[in-house]
Formats: sequence, C-alpha cells, structure tokens
Amino acid sequence: MLAMGLSLLPLSALLLAYPAVNSQESVLSDVVDRRRSVLRRLFALISGVAVLLSLLAFSVEITSRLMSAGVLPAKGQFGEMASGILNKFDVARNTVYMGKFVSEEDMTEEEKETFAATKKVTPLAVLLPPALVQHWPVVVLLIYLGDLLLLLAIGRVPISYNLRNLIVRWKLAGMTLFAFTFVIALLVFMLGFVNGMNNLTENTGVPGNVFVLSEGATDELFSNLGYGDVSNIERASTSLDKKNQPLPRTVKVMSFDDGGQRKYLSSRETYYVINMPIPESSPPRRRFVQLRTLEDPAIAGMVHNMALESGPLVNEFLGSQDGKILCVLGAGIAATLGADQNKKRLEPGDEFNMGDMTWRVVGIMKSEGTTFGSEVWALKSNLITKPFGKESHTTLIMRVDVEGNRETQKAASQALAYELSKRYTQQKLKAISEPDYYAELTKANNQFLSAIIILAVVMSVGGVFAMMIAMFASIAQRKRDIGVLRLLGYKRWQVLVSFMLESLTMAVVGGTAGVLLGWLVGDGKSATSTLSSGGGGGGKNFAVRIDIDTQIMMAGLLLALVMGRLGGLVPALSAMRIKILDALR
Repeated sequence: MLAMGLSLLPLSALLLAYPAVNSQESVLSDVVDRRRSVLRRLFALISGVAVLLSLLAFSVEITSRLMSAGVLPAKGQFGEMASGILNKFDVARNTVYMGKFVSEEDMTEEEKETFAATKKVTPLAVLLPPALVQHWPVVVLLIYLGDLLLLLAIGRVPISYNLRNLIVRWKLAGMTLFAFTFVIALLVFMLGFVNGMNNLTENTGVPGNVFVLSEGATDELFSNLGYGDVSNIERASTSLDKKNQPLPRTVKVMSFDDGGQRKYLSSRETYYVINMPIPESSPPRRRFVQLRTLEDPAIAGMVHNMALESGPLVNEFLGSQDGKILCVLGAGIAATLGADQNKKRLEPGDEFNMGDMTWRVVGIMKSEGTTFGSEVWALKSNLITKPFGKESHTTLIMRVDVEGNRETQKAASQALAYELSKRYTQQKLKAISEPDYYAELTKANNQFLSAIIILAVVMSVGGVFAMMIAMFASIAQRKRDIGVLRLLGYKRWQVLVSFMLESLTMAVVGGTAGVLLGWLVGDGKSATSTLSSGGGGGGKNFAVRIDIDTQIMMAGLLLALVMGRLGGLVPALSAMRIKILDALR
C-alpha cells in the first residue's frame, strides 16, 4: 500500500530521493563515499523534495496562465468538489460560539451569518492558488508530463526494448488495454452527463429574476399562491440588502405601460406534472409530462427570455380552438412526443392526447440548453384547471428593475428575494433569486458526481489489478532479459523506470482510446434525468444534452495514468530487486 501510494508522486522525485534509503542506487552519482554517507542521503532527500515542489510550482503557473488567457474557465468542473474537501480543514467550523461548543451544521441561519462575520480562520481552499483548486486534474497532468521529460533526461532507459516487448506480447497487452478503455470510456460518458446537467441548470436561471413560492414549498409542484396575494407581491420593493445595508437604489419589479395600463414584468404560472400513458406501449407504460400554464404568455416569454422558433411568444398563439388546447412545446418534449407518432419531433399543426384532452402544437420554443425544453406551455383556462384540479398559481417569477451586468442583477434579485422571505408581512413566502433556485437543483448534480467518483474508484481497482497481473506475468517471462540488461550496465533504478514506462505506455494508449470512445458514443447525445430542489419530493424531468469537453477528457486521461502508476510500480519494484545471477540461472 505504501508503494502504491508513492507511485502517485513524480517518479523522478522518488528516484532522486531513493539514495536517502539506499545510497548504492544514486541517480546523480555512481560513486558513494561512505565517510559522507549521511550528507549524501540528506542531499538526495532535499533533491527529491525540490524536484517535487518545482514540478508543482511549474504546473500551477502554466495552469494559471491558461486561465488568464481564457483557455481554461475561471471555475473548473471539479473545483467545487475540491473546495468542499479542502474546506473540511477549516478549523473554525467547530469552535466556541456564544459560550458553547457548536458545529456550523447545528447553527440556525442567523447564527451562521453572525459566525461567518466574526470568524477569523480562512478556509484552506482560499489559501491555495485558484488554479490548483479549480483545475487540479490539469495541474496533475502537467506534473506527470514534466516528470516524464525529467525521466528521459536523467539517464539511459531501454525504451526500444519495452516497445518491442509490447508488440511481441500483444495478446496480454491487448487485454489490459481493453480493461483501461472500458473503464475510461464509461467514466467519460458519465462525467459528460453531469456536465450537461450543470449546463442545463446554469443556463436556465435569469440573473434578474426572483422565484416566488408559498412558504414551506420544496418545489413548484407543492406551492399555492392566492390570486390577491400575487398582486400585492408584485408591488413589493426594498432599499436594503440582506445585511440591512442601504442599496444604491431601490429594487422593485420592472413595469411598463401597455395602452394606458401599468403592467409588471411578472409571470403568474401554474405548474403541473401529468401522468401520461405512452401510446401503443407493451406492456402499458406511462411517463410524467411537465405542464406550465401561463396567465400572460407574452410576459412569460419576456421574463424567461423565451421565444418560439417562428418568432416571439404572443398571447394570440395560445388558448383553445375547436375544443382543442393550443400549446407550445420545448424541443426535448417535442422529440419525446414525436417518437410516439414515429416522427423526429412534433411540429406546429401536430396533435397529441394528454389527460383525456387533445392538444394542438402551435409552436416550438427555442429552449435548447434550458430546463424548459422538457415542458409544455399553455394558456391558463378552465379546460385545464378543472380536470387537473389546480386552479391557483403555484409560481410567481418577477424581473427586477435594475440594469447592469449579471452580478449586479443577481445581487438585486437576491435583495428583493430576501425582502419577500424575511420582511414581507402580508403573506409568508419562499422567495429566492432564480440563479440560486437552479443552483439548488445543481446540488443533485454534485451528489451524482460524487457517486460517479466512487464508482470510478471501484472500477479503477479492477484496472489496477489487471495492470499488475499483466506486468507480473511479463516480468516472470523476462527474468533473463532483466539479467542481461543488468550485465549491459543498466542500474536497478533504470530497470525500474523501464518497466514503469511500459506500464504507463499501456495506460496512455488505453486511456486515450477510452476517452475517444466515450466522446464518440456520448458527446451531443440526449438523455433524461430528474432534478429535485429539496428533500420533500417533487422534482423535474429534463432532457439533458451530454457534453464531453476538454476538462472531462483530461480527467479521463488522468485516471488512466493513475491506474497505470498504481498497477505498474509494485511489479517494477519486483523487477528491480531481481539479482543478476538469479535472473541468468
């Protein structure tokens, strides 16, 4: 276990530090002066640590420059996971608060705010370079690349011999490559799915929107807002932020003049989840379809920044005609319902049945990359409310009257949301900035990412043992070769590097094949997922576009290298320890 743990460190640093344990195996010098043995051991240890720190500093600097140049984003896909782990080392999380020993997890919201304002300890994630936290897979890959260059520069290694061996023993090498390819391809596919879910939730929330539900509602499905209450909520305003500090200007709901009538940019909506039978399915199956009814479709289109492929969403498009309900569909649900009729997707003019009613499609929304791609939108009417048994509004989404960049609008929407949740006295509400609402949905993505990492670790164990078996079998067949290499003048550490490079070569080839296979199979494909905003049930089904980007590919290649190192060092150590006479006997 110790050897496998050390295998994750740069091999060049380990080789330079190895004479601290065995002074006969010096990389920098062939002659060992026994009188200066202690100094040489100390020098070897310092050299190994210096190389390790130099590789780390070099990799962090390169990654930082890539972030500054815009090649890498400011926040990496694995940065939040790293921050969560590093923040566990914040010693102020368990401390004395108001005269008692308490954990932050046990505090109320007010106590947390007071505690956060007074604690002095900075989380470890803040102290480390941002590049190391946000893009640690890139940093580790660069460390391994620098390590390889140093290994090739340190000394003579029989690389051609190793490449010839892989070709001669192609069956054993092929089986190992297959295991690596399968594990990495599956990991890349699942990470692409999580990335698609993150993109979906991030692209849906409008920074200047406030999402209002009734108090205690964990999801739109369980919310219930009265008609009169909605009008009062739209007139709310605030001049204070959540810390009771004055805002630069009063935040209120945006309004406009519509033919002499003052209207608020506030969408009154009712959210349903309809249990819909799948036509001609055997055995009979059902699906959940998300329906959103709107009081004013034109305002809803402006609030959500949503339009139809044929133009803006206007009130005349929706309603009923010949007893059929007119509706618009997201691109995802249009494709799902189209498959029932053997079509690529439903188009304007097509019809489908849901809830003992006939629905006619009048438009397809430009909903790609948003959660609305899986929803059906229709005008609120008795044809819908009576059969489905929900007449009051469930959701109120309001646009704040504040101009500026994304962060400015988000801060304004957070201030108004806090006003409605904490200071609004006419009704108890749960109000939240729309980006924050979808960030809550993203927490399910992080849990899924953690599950994927655990699964990757379990699968990697199989890959590591496959590599070990392959390398041990290869070494057992090549004991005489090792003896000949030693007679030709190759030192023990050069034999170690030789077999480690052989293991890493198989890892890189198998990992690259796995990354390419996962990208070809998964990238751009659609899948269905469910996100929940709380623990009280509910949730939404979304059509997710699997997105496999460069960061995911690098993570897959990194896992392959880690598996190759873990599975290659122990066999390489056994090869290094073979004595010349025993090998040639």
